[in-house]
Amino acid sequence: MKSSKVQTQIKGWAAIAALSALSTVMLVGCIGDNGGVTAAGESKKTLVASAPLGTGQSFAVLAGSAVTNTGSSVITGNLGVSPGSAVTGFPPGIVTGGTIHAADAEALQAQNDTTTTYNNLAGQPCDFDLTGQDLGGMTLVSGVYCFSSSAQLTGTVTLNAGGDPNAAWIFKTGSTLITASNSSVVLKNGGQQCNVFWQVGSSATLGTATSFIGNIVALTSITLNTGANLSGRALARNGAVTLDTNNVSVAICGVPPAAPTLAKAFNPATIDEGGVSTLTITLSNSGSTAATMNAPLVDTLPSGVVVKGNASTTCGGTLIAVAGSSTVDLTGGAIPAKGACTLTADVTAAAAGTYFNSLAADALQTSNGNNVAPAVATLTVNAPVGLGLPTLGKTFSPASIAAGGVSTITITLSNPNNTVATLNAPLIDTLPTGLLVVIGSVSSTCTAPLNGKLLMKSTGGFFPLWFNETVGSIGLTGGSIPANSSCTLTGDVTAPAGGTYFNSLPIGALQTTNGNNAASAVATLTVN
Repeated sequence: MKSSKVQTQIKGWAAIAALSALSTVMLVGCIGDNGGVTAAGESKKTLVASAPLGTGQSFAVLAGSAVTNTGSSVITGNLGVSPGSAVTGFPPGIVTGGTIHAADAEALQAQNDTTTTYNNLAGQPCDFDLTGQDLGGMTLVSGVYCFSSSAQLTGTVTLNAGGDPNAAWIFKTGSTLITASNSSVVLKNGGQQCNVFWQVGSSATLGTATSFIGNIVALTSITLNTGANLSGRALARNGAVTLDTNNVSVAICGVPPAAPTLAKAFNPATIDEGGVSTLTITLSNSGSTAATMNAPLVDTLPSGVVVKGNASTTCGGTLIAVAGSSTVDLTGGAIPAKGACTLTADVTAAAAGTYFNSLAADALQTSNGNNVAPAVATLTVNAPVGLGLPTLGKTFSPASIAAGGVSTITITLSNPNNTVATLNAPLIDTLPTGLLVVIGSVSSTCTAPLNGKLLMKSTGGFFPLWFNETVGSIGLTGGSIPANSSCTLTGDVTAPAGGTYFNSLPIGALQTTNGNNAASAVATLTVN
């Protein structure tokens, strides 16, 4: 990958953008093939910069010498010619969403900017050399593709964005670009037409009924044969653009959909050796369109933790979570628009310990993009302890929020004894620095102490005096856990700054008449 050279070019283009308010520079992030392969079967990550179009951005058709049309062509955007002035065939051709600029100042400036675009494209280093190969039948990832002489398309070429709406493709030909009749360019997995560029060393010819995508920037001429359609631009520097019953429309980049997010939790978060906890992975999509998965989502459990069974999903697709295995694997499926879906599976561990389970950034790959932040959950497994000792567990739900968002922390107090476990010391959970309690949100299902009193709140209602609620902590100063049962302490928390917040209650934090907790309780909140 020649990222250092491309980055140097980007700095140069930033200066060009500063000279023209309409010039744009786009840095396209590194992406993998995500299912796409090049003709050579390679899988390669590339750093691609799409060139600034300047004032040429508003032109669907721009020629150097003349624009000639036959038939009922429809041009959506500006049509121009400079330094020549001849425009023929309009009508019957139609220009909509723009005007005709023949040898005027706008056309001259657009030609100057097109020359800048052409040179920028020509200067990009090649990622793949396809000289002598027909593009037909290929599936190509984001990158710069080069032909030392001519480029030929017979059939269909597929451009796979891998879920990245900013993925870009640049094709450089030493001489001509020619498509056979009925050929086509197809975008897949979130690719955008505006991010496809064809730098042609001489002339481009689109065959009859071709369906083409991208910005054609040719040194000499561009010809669209009968019924060929172009979503992009036909920009010829020196020669003519020849049309025959075609549709040509400028391609404008849309606003990329919001990337989906991942969260995960174990419930309960603390079990004994050989016990069972339910792992829940939540896939959320804030976008207005469904996020279709285009690669398997695989959660590899930490060593020592295995699937117990009872696997299910609300996301569709195929879920594989075999009892005794160490992976939970979803293939296919989709996250509903402005919604969420889940994967669940029971897991167990034979040995005591603290197990950290994570899904990395980009683990979830969809048509709306990939998850930016990791998802982390912690499972604590205790060695056998004396009968009757209480236990603690804790979770954040959701386990991943945006900065300023709200998550609910739940602390579960469990009592396996046949007698009530009464707190004989305050249980205080001090949150990590930067994590704040939403005042007024704390509640508990634990039994109130006999002398529990209520304090009237200024906002109305009453606040139990046996609750502990400060900006940095929640807790109980009294109360009890029913026999052979459990109760909870909950409160809403927020964080103004991103980060990964580890929250723990140590051994002995819960002190009761039935003894103290013998294992710590840990939960993790990710703030994006």
